[in-house]
Amino acid sequence: MANKCPTCHSENTDTARFCSNCATSLAAARDVHPSLTRSSETPFNLPQGALFAGHYQILEKLGQGGMGEVHRALDKNLGRHVAIKILPEEFSKDPERLARFEREAKLLAALNHPNIAAIHGIEGTEGRRFLVLELVEGETLKARLSKGPLAVAEALDTCRQIAEGLEAAHEKGIMHRDLKPGNIMLNPEGKVKILDFGLAKACTTETTNIDIANSPTITGQMTEPGVILGTAAYMSPEQARGRSVDKRADIWAFGCILYECLTGRRPFEGDTVSETLASILRAEPEWKALPVSLPWKVADLLRRCLQKNPHDRMHDMGDARIEIEEGAKYPTHPAERVPSPLWRRLLPWAITAAVGATAVWIWIRSLSPTTKEIVRSTINLPASQRLTGGPGAEDDSGGFSRPARRAFCLSPDGENLVYSAVSEKTIMLYIRPLGQPEAKPIPGTEGGAMPFFSPDGKWIGFFAEIKLKKIALAGGPPVTLCDGYPSGASWGSNGFIVFDNGQTLSKVRQEGGAPEVLTTLQKGEQFHLLPEILPNGRAVLYTSGPYGSCLNNADWKIVALSLETGKRQVVVEEGADPRFLPTGHLLFAKKGTLMAVPFDPDRLELRGTPVPVSENVMQALFSVWTDQSLASAQYAVSNSGILAFVPGGVYPEVKEALVWVDLNGAVQPLATPKQMYFCPRISPDGRQIAFTSFYKERNVWIIDIERGSARKLTFEGVTFDVCWGPDSRSLTFDWSTGGPFNIYVKAVDANREASALFKSEQDSYPISWTSDGKLLAFGQQGGVWIFHSEDRRMEQLTKTPQDALWLTLSPDGHWLAYGSRESGRTEIYVQAFAGLGAKYILSTEGGFEPAWAPNGQQLYYRQDDKMMVVDFRPEQGVFTAKPRELFEGQYDQDAPVRSYDIHPDGKRFLMRKLSDQPPQPVRQIQIVQNWLEELKRLVPTGKK
Repeated sequence: MANKCPTCHSENTDTARFCSNCATSLAAARDVHPSLTRSSETPFNLPQGALFAGHYQILEKLGQGGMGEVHRALDKNLGRHVAIKILPEEFSKDPERLARFEREAKLLAALNHPNIAAIHGIEGTEGRRFLVLELVEGETLKARLSKGPLAVAEALDTCRQIAEGLEAAHEKGIMHRDLKPGNIMLNPEGKVKILDFGLAKACTTETTNIDIANSPTITGQMTEPGVILGTAAYMSPEQARGRSVDKRADIWAFGCILYECLTGRRPFEGDTVSETLASILRAEPEWKALPVSLPWKVADLLRRCLQKNPHDRMHDMGDARIEIEEGAKYPTHPAERVPSPLWRRLLPWAITAAVGATAVWIWIRSLSPTTKEIVRSTINLPASQRLTGGPGAEDDSGGFSRPARRAFCLSPDGENLVYSAVSEKTIMLYIRPLGQPEAKPIPGTEGGAMPFFSPDGKWIGFFAEIKLKKIALAGGPPVTLCDGYPSGASWGSNGFIVFDNGQTLSKVRQEGGAPEVLTTLQKGEQFHLLPEILPNGRAVLYTSGPYGSCLNNADWKIVALSLETGKRQVVVEEGADPRFLPTGHLLFAKKGTLMAVPFDPDRLELRGTPVPVSENVMQALFSVWTDQSLASAQYAVSNSGILAFVPGGVYPEVKEALVWVDLNGAVQPLATPKQMYFCPRISPDGRQIAFTSFYKERNVWIIDIERGSARKLTFEGVTFDVCWGPDSRSLTFDWSTGGPFNIYVKAVDANREASALFKSEQDSYPISWTSDGKLLAFGQQGGVWIFHSEDRRMEQLTKTPQDALWLTLSPDGHWLAYGSRESGRTEIYVQAFAGLGAKYILSTEGGFEPAWAPNGQQLYYRQDDKMMVVDFRPEQGVFTAKPRELFEGQYDQDAPVRSYDIHPDGKRFLMRKLSDQPPQPVRQIQIVQNWLEELKRLVPTGKK
């Protein structure tokens, strides 16, 4: 049989050790290229639960390698779980393989180190030889790295342990020769165990050209794409060339692993085995990919480990371990360190001179140390992503172009940025190590938004599916802590998380459980948002929002709540979204500018006057659908001194025009003023339009369509939703002047005051009246209720999901349509109004803002920029066709209130069209390194 060279593809004899054309080692290639591997390694069939060798009960197969298959087993004699490695039957008859197998046992027996998986014994049965090994629980380093790079501190600790294990092996004269992330286990406590010494060999015996044993092992999974390359990627240049190797090959592989831990990618890669080997022989790693915070000693160590000439390479793993330990202690280069105080250098001279010592001392002590340089950079998100505050702030069907809630956070050590983004209509969290060029999605965070870190940086908190969750930075499934869908949260060092529920504050244990309510609204307040637990754990800062908070409203306050006494006190009269920094500063946002002031966290008092420290920071001082997003600013500060923020300032005032759009998409403008039209509704007679104003006020207005004139119907309080009475003579709307939203009715042509239909402690909003005016459908407490106007009785008819939006009742009063994320994506649902009949998921590719046709025989909804329609037979309760597109156009949209209406003639839609160019989606985050140095210069705290 001929051997085909994987590098130049030349044909060679079956027994050739090197390619006659390019001198590639064919012996080495046989173990990394399946076409050159001539042995047939038949799996050994051990069923689960079977007894092996009398007292080992097989529990499960763990894997298969070039030296046999590995099973988890129970040693019934000693009552412990072990791993047994069984040599295949054909190898048991091969003296060379059998000798290597037994050599592995002897080598492992000579190694007794906490970072090396131990051997318990070597046994035989039915002509089979097998090893009894220590069973290491956890995951391989390869599996961990598939989720992204490690934080610098974690990478150094992991590789320090690897270095310690290799150092112990090398001291015994043993080299591993197959070191790679797949042969390194990480137990749940972060302890490292080096596995698979199946190719290990005494270092002093390797004196001839390599044979097949010198190259990485072939496993049962190597037929999978990328596995062969992953094995070849850790070969040293001398291995790739087929030359003799020693422990410096392990040092090379160690350098490759350290690089991959820090960057999340291999230092030498290629699309084929030959390209990978060529990269090892000729290319250099991308050194710029290393984290900017990497200690200089470790960066220098990496370069020494990855020298292609073994004579120039680091010679001892003990030295590598020392360099890592030193790097962790002294992260900065000597030339970059703040110089020692000048008095230390001048003191010997001063003593010797004995002249003017006191004056010199005073002068020297007044000198300032060298400050760190401020470094600015930009992170650009891919074109397919945009930052988001999550569903509701901007829904996944398109939504607004800028996040209204916190979209990202920094880890305390400044190593990682985690952000929430929409990509192809899917919202999830992404992690971007600041030293890496790319971000990776975090599995298990689909729908996730508003991320925040635990104080130790090991967990990420976030909100998804109307629940507060957490997920380990190291990976794993998310853990649900409690229900909630807030604007922000803070994780304290006392083991509690304080979060807002969109209205007030609560706290929950970091392990999860029932939340405890911390605050109640006082008179004139509408929201308690964006908590920040102070380091002492005894108090929390939060943002208090008044009713009617709008763009020009300066009434947002920062309040301190004592978690011990429950006492509250205002600490900032005009400001929002506070963060307390380790420098002793209180940082907060005020209309798109970050302000800073020295703050005493024990007395809960300011120690000076707030000073602007960073302008043009994006702050959602306007939200199209609710006040609870008005306060949030897009910034984060790490304890290590990094500032991250999104530029953009406050949300600009949006101006819209009202237009008619017919069923074919033809547009006809209305002669109405350009402003913000919220919840526009056409009267049943088609002559008037009611809407809610925004920005400086939230009142009900009416437009006469024929004359184009507008007049205000309410003059105080706050309102959101409005609907017409069946006779076009009155309007029904939700209204509040400082308490829960109740439902009021006001005649449009009379000067009488609005009258409340009923009083409730729960927020209520109108949906629609029946044609006879006897019943009003309204929303409250996660369901739809009915108000009977004749006897003023109320009853709940159906429950809806907690996240139900755009509820609308069919003209016959029998069917309810709404949008919900029940399926994981916002879709349109229709269910029988009584809650006992059929329920349909109507849309097929996402949808929002449903509306019934006046005749009740069609249901319209929006899908991205498209207007969709589905035919309906109300008497049969069935939809007769698939959704179809009516027209497409860029018209404004809202949540949770429908942004358009249908004329009573059923032939045209009243749509809102932006009169100005909408802002572009947010895809950029600014990074400022060493920003705390600038902050201390701008706002001195007086601390030494």
